[in-house]
Amino acid sequence: MLKRYFTSVCALLASLAGSAQTIYFHQDFSQTTGLINPQPDTGQFSHVILTAPALSYHKFHKGYMELTRSWLDSATGGIIRAMRATPFDPNPETLVVRITFSVEGISAPALNAMYFYVGEDFNPVNNSFPGNGLMFAKCSVNFLEEGFNVKDMETRQVSKSCSEKKLVTLTWALNNSEQPLSYRIHAAAAEETVQPGRYDLWVDDEPVVRAAEAYPGASAYSKTKLSNFEMRFRNGVGKIRIDQISIDDGKPKSVPDHAIVAPNPAKRDRIMLSAKGVNAASVRLVDLSGRVLPLKTVMEAPDRISLKPLSPPASGMYILQLENQDGQKQAVKVMIE
Repeated sequence: MLKRYFTSVCALLASLAGSAQTIYFHQDFSQTTGLINPQPDTGQFSHVILTAPALSYHKFHKGYMELTRSWLDSATGGIIRAMRATPFDPNPETLVVRITFSVEGISAPALNAMYFYVGEDFNPVNNSFPGNGLMFAKCSVNFLEEGFNVKDMETRQVSKSCSEKKLVTLTWALNNSEQPLSYRIHAAAAEETVQPGRYDLWVDDEPVVRAAEAYPGASAYSKTKLSNFEMRFRNGVGKIRIDQISIDDGKPKSVPDHAIVAPNPAKRDRIMLSAKGVNAASVRLVDLSGRVLPLKTVMEAPDRISLKPLSPPASGMYILQLENQDGQKQAVKVMIE
């Protein structure tokens, strides 16, 4: 029953995306099997590679992917590579990558504990560092004594430090086209623009770097430079939790009145829903077991609803189900801090 519930919710969420946007990869780990395939669909990795599986390993849980390294030296302790080595189709000229993750524990601090790569011709067999000639851009997560931060590898700029277990969203807008790319870091944010041959990197609502030059090492232009993606957990000892990965071409969706939750993650005592024409009485907050949590609903404005759970829910992922005045149904995923 739970599997059917997730299938229906995912189908409903997918139906909200207009044909103007190309989704290359989206995974929220609402299921724990069938997530790896050398000929992947939009919800699958092409490869997940463990070079020392007794010491460095992954596990798919309901709602997240967990990556664990238990030995510092990568030659002995191994690395974890989660990839889309099969080229994205159709070939993208622009990408917006969003990764919602947290660092759940740090046993040994390390610079560049986890790498994120976007480029071409990534090799799932060769586990050595990919050369600059394959890269459009790369960034990393540093393990610190008191938490973690995100670093742009080209400019060496870093985000502010985040505490362990803090859930953040990395947004990476990459432009390999001949035209400026307009995008939003989330649906409620202002429109941003990144120029050809450059990229922007954000953690939540704060930029790490803007208008950074792509093609590290002044490598040659390639029209397929955005065709592969990789996460590589190589250094440090600790645990990383990936809650969601979304990769699309950055073009706007064609449904202008789609309901959004902002901020997301939301607080336990209040969830703010922005949408036009929503039937406030229809809004339901549902947990992963399908249980409906009681809410107090307050119309703050014609397009803004405040939702106050009668009992503060536990931290985690939930689904908001709602209808507009014409009876059309929507579903929105919300994270509770």
